Amino acid sequence: MKTNRRNYIAGLLAATLLAAGMILGCNAAQEGRIAPVRSTPDVGSRTSTGTGGGKRELTVVKEGKPPAEQGIAVQRIHRIEDANIEKWLSDHELEIEVTTLEKEATAAEGAQYSHHRFRLDLETGQRQSIAEQPGASRGEVIKSYLSPDGKYSFIQTWENKYTAVNAIENIATGERREVTVDNYIEVGGWLNNDSYILAAGSMEDLGVIWKISVDGTREKIELQDNEVDYFIQSQFAVGNGQIYYTDAKSRLKSFTPTQTRPTVLATDISTLSLSPDSQRIAVTSRRDGQEKDSLLIYDTSGHVQGLQIGKGDVVSRQSWSPDSSKLAFAVYTEDQGGMNGIYIFDTVSGKVSPLGLLYYPTYPLSWNPSGTRLGITEDDTYIVDFKL
Repeated sequence: MKTNRRNYIAGLLAATLLAAGMILGCNAAQEGRIAPVRSTPDVGSRTSTGTGGGKRELTVVKEGKPPAEQGIAVQRIHRIEDANIEKWLSDHELEIEVTTLEKEATAAEGAQYSHHRFRLDLETGQRQSIAEQPGASRGEVIKSYLSPDGKYSFIQTWENKYTAVNAIENIATGERREVTVDNYIEVGGWLNNDSYILAAGSMEDLGVIWKISVDGTREKIELQDNEVDYFIQSQFAVGNGQIYYTDAKSRLKSFTPTQTRPTVLATDISTLSLSPDSQRIAVTSRRDGQEKDSLLIYDTSGHVQGLQIGKGDVVSRQSWSPDSSKLAFAVYTEDQGGMNGIYIFDTVSGKVSPLGLLYYPTYPLSWNPSGTRLGITEDDTYIVDFKL
């Protein structure tokens, strides 16, 4: 089943690249009009990257030069079998986790898999196995979040899905200050260069919010809102001195650490994604009686910017490029005549461009540091290189 699915996807990619050059554009995505722009592709190349788990291949597809007027253009696509992206290490290097089937499922027990991490260089196609970190416990997960000025990092070491050790690290000196707070959920973000906001939650109080300073001190933030019990990542964001969230009535709200009562910015909001420069908020909205999600862009004062940029049965996986100039998102629509697949919204031109990848990602969309590559994972991972 998986092999047929992979062959279908590979064939679809090849057909899309050859027929349309993978550079499509659309004005007014809400009207469903998509105008293909054709180009002549170059011959693709294939680089062997077999390291562990049998022979594996990194497939690279190249294309020719796009028309000058095209806003988004794809140069090539890297395919990484049975892998997902853990994190980007540089513009051309990333950490991946490869899943290998060790034993087929039987009537008595499920399938057995092994998981291995590698450092992958997209320029050379080479993989390097990543050994378990010294002193790290098996099953331990470490996540870090760099401050806007790059001087500090908020680090969470998860021993299990309910317990985390929190710390602030000075990047220049390597000094770490442990921050003692209970963790039950993982939601937060940098308020500014000096403070990290953690909606930590606990067994006693799921809505507890902490302001953690770079010197390791903490302060509980009081929020007076009876319409919120707890926060989840897709409905919570922090940046430029403001905290944003949606309440139980699907209203988008904002407040500051010194402001106990929030301000209502918008209604009928399902999810939100704040741009890295904290100037725009991408939201999905579904009003009463509507059967489809709409993707809209708001400013931080609650004013909608232009018309909807996406619409479908489900719109998700919104991911801003590091410079906030582009927004990648996924759309699934039962009606094949509607929007389907992965799209890029360019904030400069206002255009929405489909990538032609007609499947639904199972992991978050992932940009490299410069925003020149986008990672998309379904059964396999595809790295899309954009033309500069």
